[in-house]
Amino acid sequence: MCKIVQKQYFSFILALLVVCVTTQSAWSAFTIADEKKLGKEIYDKLEKNNFLLHDKRLEAYISKIGNHVLQRSDKAPFDFTFSIFNSSAINAFATPGGYVYINKGLISVVNNEAQLAGVIAHEIAHANARHVASIIEKSKKLNLAMMAAIIAAALLGGGGEATAAIATFSIAGATSISLKYQREHEEEADRMGIEYLVKSGYYPAAMVEFLKIMKQYEFISKSIPSYLFTHPGTDDRIFYLDSLLQTQYRGDGARDIVGSFVRMQSLIGLDANGLFNRRKTLTQSLQKNPRNVDLLYALAMTEEQLGHTRAAVEHLNRGLSIAPRDGDILKSIGMISLKTGNVGLARLRLLEASRVNPEDDQVTLALGKAHYATGDFQSALNCFLKLQDKTTDDVDIDYHIAMSYGRLNQQGDSHYYFGLHFKKKQKKDSALFHLQKALEYFSKESPKAASIQEAMTELSTGKPVKPDKKTEAKPNTPK
Repeated sequence: MCKIVQKQYFSFILALLVVCVTTQSAWSAFTIADEKKLGKEIYDKLEKNNFLLHDKRLEAYISKIGNHVLQRSDKAPFDFTFSIFNSSAINAFATPGGYVYINKGLISVVNNEAQLAGVIAHEIAHANARHVASIIEKSKKLNLAMMAAIIAAALLGGGGEATAAIATFSIAGATSISLKYQREHEEEADRMGIEYLVKSGYYPAAMVEFLKIMKQYEFISKSIPSYLFTHPGTDDRIFYLDSLLQTQYRGDGARDIVGSFVRMQSLIGLDANGLFNRRKTLTQSLQKNPRNVDLLYALAMTEEQLGHTRAAVEHLNRGLSIAPRDGDILKSIGMISLKTGNVGLARLRLLEASRVNPEDDQVTLALGKAHYATGDFQSALNCFLKLQDKTTDDVDIDYHIAMSYGRLNQQGDSHYYFGLHFKKKQKKDSALFHLQKALEYFSKESPKAASIQEAMTELSTGKPVKPDKKTEAKPNTPK
C-alpha cells in the first residue's frame, strides 16, 4: 500500500480516536445511549472519509440478510445498521450501537449466502452481547486500542500494516489485553451466532466453513487475514463450533434464502488475478449447469470487468434466451450497448428493463441518455426530470435536463438548468450568466423567476435562501 494511502488511513484513525476521546467522560458507566452515540459518530466518520461502499443493490442485499437474521436473534437494545466497508481486506466488525460492517473483500471470498449470513450473525451477537461496551467499561485506554485496532485491521488488512497503525498511536502494549478480551467473547458470539443462523433457516455448518476458508487464506498467503487479527482463536472456535454441530445442530438448512448471491458477489470489483480466478470458477460451474441464469449473469459481469465486452454480451444473451424478463440482464445489455454506441439496442433493452424495474434510477438515467442519443428529446427529458431530486450515480442530471430543454427549443428552462448545473459545480460566473439569461424568458411574478432570483442570491451571498413554498418553481414537464 502506498504511503499516501497509509497516511490517509492513519489520519482517519486519528480522527476516530478524537471521537472516542470526546466520549471519555461516559466510559466509566458506558450506557446504551453512550453506545449509540459513539457508534453513530464512528459511522459518520467512516461515511465522511468515503470508507463505505455505496452500491444500492449490494447494500440492500446485505441489509436483507442482516435483518432476516436479526428477526430471529435476541431482542437488541438498539436498531441495527448494516454497511459494506470499501476494503479488499477480508474482515467484518461491529462497532457500538448496532453498526455492523462487512468488508467487500469478505463478500468476495465466501462461497454462499449462508456463510455470509454466519459472519453477520456472529457480528450481531457481538453487538447484542455488548462486548465492545464491556471492554470500554473495563479500561478507558483499552477502548482506544480496541477501536483503533479494529478499524486499522479493517482498513490496512491486518498483519504488519495494522500493527504499525496500532503502534503509531502508542497503544501496542494494550493489544494483547484487547485480544484476550476478544477471546473471552468469541465463544459467546459463536454460540449465539450459530443459534441465530439456524433459527434463520441457514445450514449451521456455514459458520465453520467460513473459518476454514480463513485458515486456507492464512496458509496460502503466509500472512494473517485481518478477520483473524480482529477475531482471534480460530482453531479453538472451529473446535467449539464442530462440537456444537455434533451435539446440538445436526440438521440441514438453506444455502440461500434472500437469493441472488452469485449475482451480488459478481458486483464486487477485484484485481485482475481475482477476476481471472472468478471467471475460471464460474466457467466450471456453468459446465455443470449451463442453463443457470445467475451463473451466466455473474460470468458476464466478470468478463465486462476484464474488458471483454463481446464475451459479456454473449453470456447475457444466453441468459436472456432462458429468462426473457430478467431485469438485471436487460439492464446490463442496455448499459453495455449504450457504452459501445449501439443506442438502438440500448434503448430497446432499457425500455424493457424499465418495465420490469420501474424504480431503478440507473435504468431511468441510462434510458434517458439512450432516448437523447436517438433523437427522442421529449422522452429523454421525461426520464431526466424523474431523477432531478434523487441521488444518482450521475451528478450532472441538471446538465442533461438543460440539454434536453435546449433541443426542445425551451431556452428559458435550458438556461435555468444550466445555471443550476454550474452552481453545483461552484462555477459562479457561468451559473450567474445562465440564470440571468433565464430571467429574460419568465415574467417577474412567475414562480420560476422567484427560484432564479433565489439561486442568484445564494451565489452572490454564499448563503442558502429558504424557498417560499407559495412561489417555489416546478419544472415544466411536457406532456
